[in-house]
Amino acid sequence: MFAWFTKRRRRKLLTAALPENSRKLLRQNVWQYSSLPRDLQIKLEDCVKVFVAEKYWEGCNGLQVSELMKLTIAGQASLMLLGTDDYYFEGVRTILLYPRSFRRKSKQGWIVDEDQHNAGEAWQGGPIVLSWADVRKGNQAADGQNVVVHEFAHHLDGLDGEMGGSPPFDNPDDQQHWYDVLQREHQALRHAAQTGQWALLDYYGATNQAEFFAVASEFFFELPVELQQSHPELYELLNRLYKVDPRQWI
Repeated sequence: MFAWFTKRRRRKLLTAALPENSRKLLRQNVWQYSSLPRDLQIKLEDCVKVFVAEKYWEGCNGLQVSELMKLTIAGQASLMLLGTDDYYFEGVRTILLYPRSFRRKSKQGWIVDEDQHNAGEAWQGGPIVLSWADVRKGNQAADGQNVVVHEFAHHLDGLDGEMGGSPPFDNPDDQQHWYDVLQREHQALRHAAQTGQWALLDYYGATNQAEFFAVASEFFFELPVELQQSHPELYELLNRLYKVDPRQWI
């Protein structure tokens, strides 16, 4: 019964046109939106409508969550859904939004505001936590950094019950190939970070395989041409996972 109500509510959301002012905000805050072909723009708009309506949005430390904030986060996350059918990050029910970076006190399990700490967090089976200041940086330049994509990649990674760098592929052969490429690419990045060698991917991806996948996803959507040229096997697998080719949007 609950599934029936969900489908009915979504049908109403999807038949309603996205207001022009909302499209304007997407153009201003999701730089890829203007470069998408019209069919993918419509797909992104549909994802945004459902995403904004179905998530519980909570501002923390006095932050008032605005329509601009919702559209920006929903738009950036929806880039990851353009190749999917009828999936809207259902496992994420709550978005906690802080005005700036924060830190989590692990013993008590609560969050306090503090500068120069976490830009975002994804909790297994729980909310996505974001710093609005860092969300805004994700649209200022195509630099391989997008905290929204990063944290929602962690969510996708955790769909199998563990955030360990193993997102779900449709094809078992792709899944095995991913394990092989992940091991090799992660070790190469670790070596580059330890020796100070140049690497396209952010050194943060060397932390563990979960962070590697999240960082690689950021570069896939932010710097697809560079990623494909430097890491063709990795790019091809991410293309199979997300079922889109962001190079076509540049």
